[in-house]
Parts: sequence; C-alpha cells; structure tokens
Amino acid sequence: MAKKPKITIDEHGQERNRRGEWWSGRPVFLEPVLDDPLNFPKIFKWLTGFPGFFFPWFAIYMVLIGVCYVWFTPELSRMETFQLGWMGEIFLRNLVLIWVWTGIIHLWFCGFKMQGRLKKYNANWQAKNNATFLFSDQVWDNIFWAQVGTLIWTGYECFLWWGYANGWMPYLDPAEHPILFCLLMMAIPFWRNFHFYWIHRLIHWKPLYDWVHFLHHKNVNVGPWSGLAMHPVEHLIYFSCMLIHVIVPSHPLHMMFNGFQTALGPAVSHSGFDEIVFGDELALRNDRYMHYLHHRYHNVNFGESNVPLDKWFGSLHDGTPESDEHFRKLHTERAKAMRGRQE
Repeated sequence: MAKKPKITIDEHGQERNRRGEWWSGRPVFLEPVLDDPLNFPKIFKWLTGFPGFFFPWFAIYMVLIGVCYVWFTPELSRMETFQLGWMGEIFLRNLVLIWVWTGIIHLWFCGFKMQGRLKKYNANWQAKNNATFLFSDQVWDNIFWAQVGTLIWTGYECFLWWGYANGWMPYLDPAEHPILFCLLMMAIPFWRNFHFYWIHRLIHWKPLYDWVHFLHHKNVNVGPWSGLAMHPVEHLIYFSCMLIHVIVPSHPLHMMFNGFQTALGPAVSHSGFDEIVFGDELALRNDRYMHYLHHRYHNVNFGESNVPLDKWFGSLHDGTPESDEHFRKLHTERAKAMRGRQE
C-alpha cells in the first residue's frame, strides 16, 4: 500500500507537504486567446476582468510608460549620437524604476512580511549565510545581478532610441494607424512570451545551462529580486526580444512597453506567492505557480501562460498530482534509456 504523503498545517491553516510546499488546488491557468480561441465568453471575461489581461499589471505598465515617455525620456534630437548624458538619464530612470517596483514587491512579501507565509508556495524564506550566493545572501546576490540586467536593458533601449532619432527604424504613426497601433500594443505580450519560450529552451541546452543559466536556477526558492538575477549573457539573450522593433514598424511606446514588461514583469512572476492579500476579505490573484514549478523541477514550464507552447510541446506541468506522476515516470524512462545507451 502506498505511503500517504506527510501533510502539515502551517500558522495560516494551509496544508503543506513534506517539503513545506503549499498549492492552491487550482491547476496552472493558461490564458484563453491561444489556448481556447473559440471560447469567446471566456476570452471576453479574461480581457475585461480583474485580474485579467489588462488589469492590473498591464494597466500599471501603461501608466509607468506614459509618465516616463513624457517626463523622464530625453528629447529625440539629443539621441542622434551616442552620448553619456542622455544615455545616463535613461539608465538612471530605469534604475529607479527597478528599485521602486521590485523593492516595493520585495518589501511587501519578504521584507515586512505583510501577509506572512499566507499563499506562499515555499514555506522557507530566501537564504542567508549560504556560500552558494554572492555575499552569502540570496537577496543581495539577486539585487546585484538585477543591476547588471538594468544596465543591459538600458543598452538595448538606448540603441533603439538612437535608431528612431536617426530615422532608420521602421516607424508606425499612431495618428495615421490608430487601430494598428493598439493591436500591436496588445500583441507585444504574446511576442515577448513566444520569444521567452524559445530562448529559455536554448539556455537549458546543457553547455549554456552549465555556463550561463545555472546562475538563475540557484534560486529554487524564488523572491521578487530573483526575476532578473541572471548571468550577463542571459540578460543579453533575454532582452533581445526588444530587437523585434528593428524589423516590425512600431512606435517608441511599443518599444518601451516591450522593455518595461520584460524588465518589471519578472518581479511579479518570481514573487513566490499565489495572491497578494490585503486583509481578511481583499486579495489579488497572482497565479504564478507555473513559473514557480519551473524553478522547482527545472525541465518543465519553459514559457508563460498566454502562449501555450509548453502544452503543445509536452512540457506543461499544471501542478496537479497527475502531472507530477507523469513527469516522474518520464524522468525514470529517460534515465533508463540513458543508462542503456551507456552500457
């Protein structure tokens, strides 16, 4: 008879397994536009709901982009030549954004522990006194690498601004093509996640994993600063999604949305919490279990929820016991096959 898994009850009344992990009981949510494209009521609810496609995260990004575009971006005429002045202004703006955005999320969940371990996937807090990480501290290690990532993000953005300023970037005028402008803005999250899946599979190729991606995967128990804690080579590959604007006609606002989502989104997806809880009756669903499982198992869930490439290519772990059993058997079969080839 199979042994029942050990279950403990934490201080919030949540059931945790023998590893101290909590699961909401909801399978991984795949967003319906590509996963269930004929289910129009579900798509409409997702587009207009809260939380949904626009609210709250993309709405917040849009506000930040608008503010930064109008007040914290140098004049286009200054960007015709590469100069430290305007490039430094963009770097400072991006640095402040990263510190404020990721810092607030970190302080809520991990600094001030505003909701304790309520809805936290992993019962443990991030590592201290651990030589695996720079400064023997996971959070400070993650913060250091996030600053490197901010520099590389800024490098891509400055290159593209220089292209817009010199007139060689394909340009989309919102006054002439307002519908296309809006559709392209909506398409950017799908492009970014399509790009992320394929580059993520690439850096899981063993030579690149051992040299580059291992650094990010030191973070098994993730926190908000873990999102951009990558090797500089991985940053270069990760932010290369912004180069689509060299090919596709777009407005600088599209480029900024692409960059902002790529830079700020990881703090949300690596929060390690299923919900942001504001009190006894108010909570905001976060639904980041899909990427948590990637850090937990490494060889599943290479993409994100709005482009279901993991489902199409058989690497989707939806968090259920059935999925757990499927990948356990798959791993055993692959190990046997590898031993057979070696013999």
